[in-house]
Amino acid sequence: MSADPPAGHRCGASRWQRGTLWLQHVDPPPAVEGPWPPLASDPDAFTTFARDLGADERYRFIDVLDIDAPPKRALAFVVCYPTGGSVAEAILPLFSTPPPPNAAFFARQTVGGTCGTVALLNSLLNAPGVALPELGLEGDRPSAAAVLAAPAVRAAHDRCAGAAGSAEAGRRQGRHFVALVKVAKDYLWLDGKRAGPVGAGPRSKKGAKRELRKLVDAVLDARPDALFSVVALVDTAPRPRPRPPAGSAPRPRTSARRGAAVTVPPPPAPLATRLSLRRTRSGESSTDRPRRSKMYRK
Repeated sequence: MSADPPAGHRCGASRWQRGTLWLQHVDPPPAVEGPWPPLASDPDAFTTFARDLGADERYRFIDVLDIDAPPKRALAFVVCYPTGGSVAEAILPLFSTPPPPNAAFFARQTVGGTCGTVALLNSLLNAPGVALPELGLEGDRPSAAAVLAAPAVRAAHDRCAGAAGSAEAGRRQGRHFVALVKVAKDYLWLDGKRAGPVGAGPRSKKGAKRELRKLVDAVLDARPDALFSVVALVDTAPRPRPRPPAGSAPRPRTSARRGAAVTVPPPPAPLATRLSLRRTRSGESSTDRPRRSKMYRK
């Protein structure tokens, strides 16, 4: 079996091993040369980007209007914040924690105007259950170079930039996109301008709110007039609720005091049903006539 890399791509001798797939340490082909037109923070355009790469319709991007109450079923977050001035120094402590030993997909930004696309790819390819078949790559963990070199990525980027009315390519926008993802038991910041993932604390119910608040507060301390945009990747598919089979007996309940099994009685009938069953000898409902106390009843 030949272990030569595909034609048109260069690999060092130490970067290619016999029997492995062509998925890692591949030099980016000329297709990623730019600059590309930058993206605007638009959840509808981001959803179109994911659809163009083959993501299922159950996954979509939505605006996060309150970072203290992020969506419960969020799989990842894409944050757009202003740059320049003292912002870089203010957020440096947040991006100085070494990442945990997790196998996270991470793409670096090597071309101008691609920070939004890199953040979207880092969010989608680390979200559980999300598949992007239009990339045309084999394996579960494609390399960042192979992903950015895929023609479908550039086509989806151009369509997303056109849908959001992005600015001209090559011009500084004064903003930057980063991704906050959940991998295994940890949160990770994925910034395409850095060397790799950054640890963001353990995974918990309030972990996303905690990390988003840290970034927002750090930027606002440096620039009180800063404007933000937080977009969440969510799973909109309804969660199935298990139901007992029809005609099944009620489950026994064990008493905590005596340890005896107690059968839970069935729920009472609706109020209208109970009242309709209360009939007098004359056939009239007991609710249709005035009620008298027993001591005065003859």
